[in-house]
Amino acid sequence: MTRTEGERLLEQAREIAFPRAAGSEGDPRARRIVMRRLSDTGLEVTEQPFSYDIRIAVRALRAMLIGSGILIGAAGVIAVRSVPLGLGLLVLGFAVNAALLVWAPGIEKLYGKDGPTSTANVEARRRALNRRLTLICLAHHDSKSQNLTLPWRNAFTVLAIVGGLGLAAVLVAGIFGGAAPGPGWFPAALGGVSALSLFALSTLSSGNESPGGTDNAGSVAILCELASRLHQEIDPDVELIFLSPGAEEDHMVGAMRWLDAHREELESGPVYAINLDGAGSPGKAVLLEWYGVGNSFGPTVSSAARATAKRLDIPLRRVWLPPAMGIDAIPFRHRGVECLTLASGRLGKATMAVHSPGDVADNLDTETLDRLYRLAHGTAKRLAEAP
Repeated sequence: MTRTEGERLLEQAREIAFPRAAGSEGDPRARRIVMRRLSDTGLEVTEQPFSYDIRIAVRALRAMLIGSGILIGAAGVIAVRSVPLGLGLLVLGFAVNAALLVWAPGIEKLYGKDGPTSTANVEARRRALNRRLTLICLAHHDSKSQNLTLPWRNAFTVLAIVGGLGLAAVLVAGIFGGAAPGPGWFPAALGGVSALSLFALSTLSSGNESPGGTDNAGSVAILCELASRLHQEIDPDVELIFLSPGAEEDHMVGAMRWLDAHREELESGPVYAINLDGAGSPGKAVLLEWYGVGNSFGPTVSSAARATAKRLDIPLRRVWLPPAMGIDAIPFRHRGVECLTLASGRLGKATMAVHSPGDVADNLDTETLDRLYRLAHGTAKRLAEAP
């Protein structure tokens, strides 16, 4: 792509950069734009509606955060008098919060019922005769605002983990040494940092004030560009699916529903997926390669992306997604589909504005949009051409 084409991607991102939370008035308007662009490619385009209810899940997650915060905070205070009791409370606090750390597939059952929020997934497909491989490119089209913007949410998550693990190390050392090392206030401080961070995360609430420029209008523009080109360049024995899920911002419900509706076909042969999220934010290209505790999104797709970046001389940053952070690649991976997320950015205006009214399309960078498109395009072709 040339810079002019990068600017064209920015113009496409601007068209969809308006508040469009799932179920809001902007939601069907955004889907119409995505369907129009995908239909212009000549692919088979469908809109797949669904409804859902996340209220029970939100209440359960909030209760888990508060409960584990109380236990971890108490563990730090009690450790001054009794290291074994403090360690026991800490283990119990970790156990309460374990579901957030692993995002167990069982949690997804909380989102399986129909409910008051209605939206849809948008899919464009090129079917294949004698299919050798299915290649999925996806980028969610919904947006949301939150009382804690994404950087603050990430910061509190990391602080909760660091404080809890630090307290665990102190208490384990205390078990073997007879007393917790360091000054008496240290365990309480570690537990307090973790507890206060968990309490802050429990206050998370969502609204519809974000135009979603970085998250995720730039990625949708790249997805539509991939749809217009890849179906002309990749061998016909590769089935191509270009998917724009709804309700990603509501715990990835759209991706879950799409995957469950297509479970049998996805189990019938090799499938790789490339997820675009936050693409176009100024800064290095980012590969989200790991998540939670020891989970890999997919070594094959990661290897293809790294090789493509090296060939195109695109600087990369390889990133771990902290526990309790959601992205559409997670339900894909839980169903056995390798799904690497391509993003971009650095700590700055665009990143700080995510999930806020300030997340406008003008925060996107045309050169970064260019690089992310070329990285996604090259990775897709590399996967499709592999033996």
